[in-house]
Amino acid sequence: MNKNIFYRFQQFIIILLHLVLLKWMHFSLTEAGHLNFKEVLLHFIGMALYGAILIRGCAYWGRYHWLKEQKK
Repeated sequence: MNKNIFYRFQQFIIILLHLVLLKWMHFSLTEAGHLNFKEVLLHFIGMALYGAILIRGCAYWGRYHWLKEQKK
């Protein structure tokens, strides 16, 4: 039971972080016509970095817990 709650919490955090990225993408795409080129470019560079860190972080977190379970 406790193990299941931890995984649900982990999934909740991951989905929350992905929703933040999705909202940022929506904002950037809807406001791109009102922003200058530099601001749009910085938003897209930021989203790319955030996405890459999010993917790497989630993979690391999942692998860490998988390895932890394998040692048991």
